[in-house]
Amino acid sequence: MHISLVIYCFPFFFFSFKVMGMQSKERRSFVRGNFSFNVKFKTMTKDEYEDLKKSNEAIFPPFNQEQDIEVNDREINDGHPVSASLINHLVQIDQKLDQILDLLSKDKTVNGMYNQGVGLNISGSGMKIMVDSSLEHGRVIHTKFYLSKSPLIYMDIFGEVVHVTQVDNKDGETHYNLGIKFLDLSINDRERIISSVFQRQRGNIRKIKSVL
Repeated sequence: MHISLVIYCFPFFFFSFKVMGMQSKERRSFVRGNFSFNVKFKTMTKDEYEDLKKSNEAIFPPFNQEQDIEVNDREINDGHPVSASLINHLVQIDQKLDQILDLLSKDKTVNGMYNQGVGLNISGSGMKIMVDSSLEHGRVIHTKFYLSKSPLIYMDIFGEVVHVTQVDNKDGETHYNLGIKFLDLSINDRERIISSVFQRQRGNIRKIKSVL
């Protein structure tokens, strides 16, 4: 009788363990980091996004077939002695190219240029960015940004505008905070975001402890 009971209960415990693991991963996706970062972005309609996704899937594997990659502390902190200076150099080149393209766009000679915004917070499921012009709900936004220079964490992801808040500052300037829900975010990119948030949180805790 005792053995039968154990065998009967085992599937229930296995199912409970699996559900708890799924809930843990979901909670992990909503861990949010409140820090600022520069964001390049441009917008498109949902139909344009779907067409772009189809063309990409014809060349690259589909988003949902990517393997689940766990990023641990060692992978986050490891680095090469020359990587810091090299990364800074590459980032500066990227910024100068943006400035050149921005000058060209003012002459209306280049189409499809990226706009500039500021990221205010981010999680594995979405982020909030501040921009100069309002966007309509449901608009798809293509973003590119650096979450970290050392280690280098560069993101190139799509999202959907789910809410817009107008913000008027004391100088009379108006900005808009956009709530962005990520679209088709790969497991690897989600883990990179979450690991970067945890790394920043640990860094802040160390700073606070050093002051006390």
